[in-house]
Amino acid sequence: MTKKEIVQYLKQNMPHFEGTKEEIELKTALYIYIELGKIKSFDEKYFLGNSQVQKKIYELARRETTQIDQIAKKKKIICLSLAYLYCSILKEFGITANISPRDQDGHVYSMIETKGNTRFMADLQLDLENIQTKSRLEHFGILENTSKNETINANQKQLTQMLIDIGYIANENDYKNKEIDKLSEQVKNKNPHEALKIILEDEKLYKENEEMGIVEVNKFYKRILRKIVPNFYGKRIFAFNCYRKKEKDEREYTLCVFSEEDNVRIYMFSKKERRFLNVDISKMRQLQEEGLVLGARPKENGTNKLKKYIDRQSIKEDEEIKHH
Repeated sequence: MTKKEIVQYLKQNMPHFEGTKEEIELKTALYIYIELGKIKSFDEKYFLGNSQVQKKIYELARRETTQIDQIAKKKKIICLSLAYLYCSILKEFGITANISPRDQDGHVYSMIETKGNTRFMADLQLDLENIQTKSRLEHFGILENTSKNETINANQKQLTQMLIDIGYIANENDYKNKEIDKLSEQVKNKNPHEALKIILEDEKLYKENEEMGIVEVNKFYKRILRKIVPNFYGKRIFAFNCYRKKEKDEREYTLCVFSEEDNVRIYMFSKKERRFLNVDISKMRQLQEEGLVLGARPKENGTNKLKKYIDRQSIKEDEEIKHH
């Protein structure tokens, strides 16, 4: 969609908001934040690339900030592009917004100033994962009232009510965080295989997820594993990126997660099915032979361990063929 088409879609679908002028302004900004978060995803080439690749993509994005339509048409963008697009669309709704840098690391976000002089940050790129999984937002918050110079913390209760008003959730129990908390209880005293099966085969965890980008899949599930199975994650449960080479040096990325006991239990994220599928070790060998590369970055934790299991399986299968 062009910027004009996005604005038109938002105007046609935005609910009628009640409240003071500032409350309506905040809800409008939040609604746009949510809707943009559903249709954009973070560029995996930037996320998984080395510093040279990242620098090249960032420079291209910087040049494109004067061509908002170019940004609007892209599905995969980076923080700089997304912040400029969000600010540009907000201005179409009469909301003042500017780009704000975070320290010296190159990351930027949007800073909104309401007509009542309340300033608040909106870091859409960091909230993509939350929006696409209907989780609590973590990067949309009031900073200060510029006329009084008072610091005001974003209240989750107020934010939740606004999210109900704009139709993001029906009530607090709709947050995906609630399901994650339940899973934490279910995996207690389970071994790595059992715990991973409970997490990755939980139907409610997949329910109503938006069309997730692979970076958002990566961040969401790694966060879940760190939270729910911290005693196993990185020791007996591993998650790492994989890819297949496509035309013109392009790569198609996905996420592999496995648990280790006496053997391994492996899952691969399927973009087609929009979920993790259990894959046996023989199938992993076949996928490797067909061009799947384990580990999008050098020495990703768990890649060498899984490769050893696959090698052992290869030797075993080759010996069985010889004996027959």
